[in-house]
Amino acid sequence: MLRKTGRGLRAVAALGVTPLLLAAGLGAAPANADPIGVQSLASCSPHWANTAAWMDCTGGTRKSWVRLGYNCGVGPITRDHHTRWYRVDPGKRRTVSAECTVRVNRAWPNVRAY
Repeated sequence: MLRKTGRGLRAVAALGVTPLLLAAGLGAAPANADPIGVQSLASCSPHWANTAAWMDCTGGTRKSWVRLGYNCGVGPITRDHHTRWYRVDPGKRRTVSAECTVRVNRAWPNVRAY
């Protein structure tokens, strides 16, 4: 049934397209969907102040490797550094920190699957 409102016309148009998408296989998830896609890695929040850089990480649903990237220096003389990789288990917390001699300009997290 067509209505004169824009909302009614859109609903009819969507109902007309849905069977076409389902027939083309675009409207449903595959039966053998990868369960790893639902799992998440650790999430980290980087911080820095003066000569210190650190990040607080919380484990996701998968084991993860995390490391802290940070930039030290003053003016045009700066350099990127990284800590070693640390393991974060699901549901656990870890803080990774580093120190610069002069000043920290920025910090960023690196996260990868275990």
